[in-house]
Amino acid sequence: MNRNPLPPDDSWESDAVWKLLDQAPRRVAGSRFADDTVRAARLAGPGRRWWQRFCAPIPLAGLVSATAALAIAVLSLNPPPTRTTDAIAANSDEAFAGIQELAEAEVLKAAVDNLDDFTDTELVCLIGF
Repeated sequence: MNRNPLPPDDSWESDAVWKLLDQAPRRVAGSRFADDTVRAARLAGPGRRWWQRFCAPIPLAGLVSATAALAIAVLSLNPPPTRTTDAIAANSDEAFAGIQELAEAEVLKAAVDNLDDFTDTELVCLIGF
């Protein structure tokens, strides 16, 4: 791999920026420079993270309103499908019957695990005789 070597050190010193810096007057820091700098850093505090800026009240309000506008637009463009009430009632009866069977099976499994907690009459009622 061919790399260009860095220029010799004397070329850095002949740079125009370094020449301008050499001509600038020297400034000495005041006696309270370090104290003032540390105080300013402490007063500034840590910077806010991206999620703190995102969750601020104003951006959050804009996000909520944009989401609401988008939801309203989607709902207004896609009207709900028209179904007859008989079809809905038939579907809900089928779904309810499936849920009922599942619930009865779970109760019977719980009764088998805890037979001592039930009387004979309660067990007969659970079985359905």
